[in-house]
Amino acid sequence: MADLFTHTDGESDSRATVRLDPSRRGDEVSPELYGKFGEHLYTPRNVTNVLEAQVLFNPTFGSWKFGDQQYGADGGNSELADPDAIDERIETYAERHGLPEAERLQQAYHDGTALWWFPYGNADDVRTSPDIGTADDRAQRFETGSTEGYDGLAQWCYLPVHRTTEFEGKVTLRAPEETTVRLAIHGLADDGSLGAVLAETDVTARDEYRTASFSLELPTVDRDDERLFGFSVTTRKTDGNVVVDRVCCYPDDHVATADPEIVDLLSEMNLSVLRWPGGNFVSGYHWEDGVGPIEERPTKPNPAWDALETNLFGTDEFVALCEAVGCEPMICLNAGSATPEDAARWVEYCNGSTDTEMGALRAEHGHPEPYDVAYWEVGNELYGSWQIGWTTPEGNADRFRRFKEAMEAVDESIDVFACGNRLTDWNEPLLEELEADDWLTDHVLVECHADPETDPVELFNAHSGFASQLREEYEAVAAECRAAGLEEVRQAITELQLFTRFDELDEESEADDGAVEDRENGERHLDRETLPTNKSITEVVFDATIIHECIRSGTVEMVTHSGVGNHGGGLRKSQGHVWADPCYYGQQLGSRLIGGTPIGVDVTCHTFSTETAWGTDTSEWFGELEPVTDEPAIDAMAVTDADEHDLAIVLVHRDAGADAIDVTVSGEPLAAVDGDEVTVDRLSAETMYERNTLEEPDRITPTTDSATVDEDSVTVSLPPCSMVRLTADREK
Repeated sequence: MADLFTHTDGESDSRATVRLDPSRRGDEVSPELYGKFGEHLYTPRNVTNVLEAQVLFNPTFGSWKFGDQQYGADGGNSELADPDAIDERIETYAERHGLPEAERLQQAYHDGTALWWFPYGNADDVRTSPDIGTADDRAQRFETGSTEGYDGLAQWCYLPVHRTTEFEGKVTLRAPEETTVRLAIHGLADDGSLGAVLAETDVTARDEYRTASFSLELPTVDRDDERLFGFSVTTRKTDGNVVVDRVCCYPDDHVATADPEIVDLLSEMNLSVLRWPGGNFVSGYHWEDGVGPIEERPTKPNPAWDALETNLFGTDEFVALCEAVGCEPMICLNAGSATPEDAARWVEYCNGSTDTEMGALRAEHGHPEPYDVAYWEVGNELYGSWQIGWTTPEGNADRFRRFKEAMEAVDESIDVFACGNRLTDWNEPLLEELEADDWLTDHVLVECHADPETDPVELFNAHSGFASQLREEYEAVAAECRAAGLEEVRQAITELQLFTRFDELDEESEADDGAVEDRENGERHLDRETLPTNKSITEVVFDATIIHECIRSGTVEMVTHSGVGNHGGGLRKSQGHVWADPCYYGQQLGSRLIGGTPIGVDVTCHTFSTETAWGTDTSEWFGELEPVTDEPAIDAMAVTDADEHDLAIVLVHRDAGADAIDVTVSGEPLAAVDGDEVTVDRLSAETMYERNTLEEPDRITPTTDSATVDEDSVTVSLPPCSMVRLTADREK
């Protein structure tokens, strides 16, 4: 491939040039470089209560798993048992989700009520205990005393009333004697207790479990900040005795149970691939738990995270989400606690005709046409002890061979991805099992630790300069593949994200070293609030520079960026509202390169280095990020004939230590721009650490204007730590 990027050191920190050279051309930009990843993480993160439109926490009354991230010998995290530690965790939940009172949830949990729920009405007359549900999992029994009001269960929940006031759902319940059960949405009193009933409906519980559909419509809600409500399941029956197995409640505008705002945002970002369901989660996930009628889907402890898995969002819901978004589904298989036969059945469920056993089961579930899922990844991070069923390099190669054979016996047309790792000898035995049309995956989850002594500019620039190091690492993997006779093996980054952690200094080190600088004196200062994270513009620059190197080198052909909801960079959902992190907009801007032919860019600009951080005791904090030396402050990628525009140019300002840079772009492709103007989309922030929030969801979003082309050149300004896209159509 032609050298698509050259750099000449410039004398000015405030000016730069980019010369376009269409005589140097690369391979067409693949849409698969702009994918996303979603995992069943904590509640509410990624899938549960985020991708899902479900408004209730723990709608299946499951037995909550309080994980403590202590890995057992066979992998996976263990579970808290200490009551005090559990109370602390519940208090954290309540604070994180803005719930009025942790003590009520703590007491209810210890008295036998499923987490997030609590007794309602005359609480002294309500008794709760666990029971057995329709899928042999946990259900919730409540018994009422001799009162005249409504008694039962309730929880606090956030409703998207800015969008709709109508809700629908299903409840599965029973009672020894025929009992009328009320489902209701309440307003809240000033003290957070459930107040007036705003909407209600009745269902009948009988001796055997039955599932009833219901709908609830709220009156008009005037204020946008009225998001927290109460939901109750109660009866007026004297000495009532009711068992509730599940109560699912969705806004009426849900998309096959997915959140419509999430669907719209993913649709608008030109998403190509969505990877699911894990992540660490998948190494303990059994897909057959998540298909079929919801009454038959068991709720289980989340195998990897601090949560439970309701199995309400399974294969059918995932494929429906991908269809609504317009992207390709990618399924990561359980290669930890599952077998090759399990994987083969999953492939057959998705792709088999109705003449096959699993294809017939899919049709029985309401989906007669095959899903034609093309991308299948065998395992997730199987090299790590945090993974259920982790293994050795030889063990991974053996598993890949057995899984691939079983899966391709069902559908030989699928693309199979092997679990790789560029940083160790993990790939060596795997190369003996790969074939020319296989994929080799890797994860780029860069964890850095920082403290008050860390220079924030050095920290940012270490991330923005990482792409060059990463390119060399993937080129080394490609060379190993070629040496093994595997020239056509494709590489994929199936998780990409930065993780920056802040570590407090102990009192002694602060006193001795004077670690905390005074911001008023103009000294660089780092704390939890000023840390550049994946929620900030830092992730935008990190992602864009890596994807640009993937395009230039051609060694990596797919990237599924982490994580789509409330986990790192992507989409956020809290208190019934959805908004986007800056990196969402960065991916949206960059995706306009798709389908284009890369052309050469010759950049003249100043450089930056980060050697100073590695000369101090804080060198260990930057982890796998190596020192950056003389990296160009400007990254540039240009393509012609993209799907959306005749010409698209993306510029990235990588040096947090510099001010705005005026960049002059020139070359023949600009000479014939239609109307002598280019559209300029600019994504920037005032600082490297600002983020979009529930209160200010649009603080960091792209702005659009235009710039005039003078003969064959145009000049635009790049603010510090920014991404700018120029697009234009050319005269025919």
